[in-house]
Amino acid sequence: MKVTFNREDLLAAITPAVSVAQTKNTMASVDGILFECPPNPRFGELGEHDGEGIDGDLCRISAFDLEKGLRTLVPCKIEEEGLYVINTVKILQIVRSLPSGEITLEIGDRGKVSVRGGFSEFSITAAPGEDFPSMPRFVGESRCLVPQRKLKALISETVFSVAQNDQRVSFNGGLFRIREGWLTAVGCDGNRLSAAKCEVTSSENGDRSEMIIPGRFLGELQKMLRDTEDDAELIIGRKNIVFRVDGTYYFTRMLDAEYMAYERLLPSTYMTQAFVSRAELLGAVERASIVTEDKLGGNGRSYVKLDFKGKEVSMSSVSAGGSVFERIPAAIDGADLSIGFNCRYLLEALKACPSDCDRLRIRLNTPGMGAVIEPAEGTTFLDAKPDPEVYGERLGNSPESPVPQSEREYREDMFMFFVMPIRMNN
Repeated sequence: MKVTFNREDLLAAITPAVSVAQTKNTMASVDGILFECPPNPRFGELGEHDGEGIDGDLCRISAFDLEKGLRTLVPCKIEEEGLYVINTVKILQIVRSLPSGEITLEIGDRGKVSVRGGFSEFSITAAPGEDFPSMPRFVGESRCLVPQRKLKALISETVFSVAQNDQRVSFNGGLFRIREGWLTAVGCDGNRLSAAKCEVTSSENGDRSEMIIPGRFLGELQKMLRDTEDDAELIIGRKNIVFRVDGTYYFTRMLDAEYMAYERLLPSTYMTQAFVSRAELLGAVERASIVTEDKLGGNGRSYVKLDFKGKEVSMSSVSAGGSVFERIPAAIDGADLSIGFNCRYLLEALKACPSDCDRLRIRLNTPGMGAVIEPAEGTTFLDAKPDPEVYGERLGNSPESPVPQSEREYREDMFMFFVMPIRMNN
């Protein structure tokens, strides 16, 4: 095989492969990148829109670790056709080190690879492409289109609360649900829950789709999405889901589990609600984390205490290494309340809020029940009612937002966080 690439095109194609290929696998065909020059029908036919805007020859590049993978096309000039697997880390390091311009890959019959660029030449080895594992077909029972900007925000607002190695299989993934033109994402690890939703651009046979996507894959996919209105395509199969982003296919096997009915976790009533500035609350929690994360004296992490009373939220924490006290202005309605949280859980939820969300609404019941954090405008995730024993016949809305929830105009992209409390010392 002998093929010539533009360095920037090749580098952009193989860089995401590092997060997919298993670099420590003993199988050379799995810890490497498959180069198809030109694309081989054995590994799938080209899609209807694949290769659009690319002039000249095509090289198809694939990475697959038997669970997740990617595939993309790179423009090139093919002098001799071939099908080989090259170690992911080695080829990436070499291409990064070479100067801008053309890079030539030449592979002999015995798998010796010569990589030339500028005045440099490297020699490595390759494995036969026929040994590369078969990948899932990029077809599905349903499809939908979502702007990359919205999909990226959806993942950012939920993936932080997905568990990593929980015994409950479903908690290790994020729930993606498509209903009536809306895409909802949910993440939960037993201590906190996050949910976000956005409208899809279009949907084909996908009005009742539901899947659980591994959290690690979602974290990598988030890095590949851009803040643009260009659509990402979701192709939903029986066992796999494929995301087509800017001509690159990212795919993974879905988790075979049933997700909990997360709506049942959310409280149907509230006894206290507070409207606060997101920036002020975030800053206070970040400063409190300096004390709560202190492990001096073997104390480990301490909790942060929030007191909702009057026209402010008082925040305090004490550890072996020091203490902190803050006051945050707030519009509070309902009963006074003191509650404790794991500082990191609270901080990650506030950081996941969209940057354009200036004010938050926090709804609470008792020190033993979780807090719901959402935009001040409200969301359609939760139709909670004020506790009649606290509010009587009042609607329970803050003076700064007297419009009933059913009559409010919601944000274009909606989110909601539910954080469980920590039992405080007497």
